[in-house]
Amino acid sequence: MDPNANLKEQLDLVEEINDIRNHCFDDGTYNDAQAEELQQIAVRLAELIEALDAWIKMGGFLPKLWIKKVDT
Repeated sequence: MDPNANLKEQLDLVEEINDIRNHCFDDGTYNDAQAEELQQIAVRLAELIEALDAWIKMGGFLPKLWIKKVDT
């Protein structure tokens, strides 16, 4: 697994969620297509989180975005 690609996809999915939230009805509800898309995104996001968690627990390296760079 590529943790960098995993994290990028997670962040892309979060962006999609936020975009859908920004286009919901005034009362905060969603149309059927939006609700279906949110459900699909949630399933994929859960898969990615589980995969990254397993990767890290097995000793895999962290995504580059999570590694703090130290100036020397």
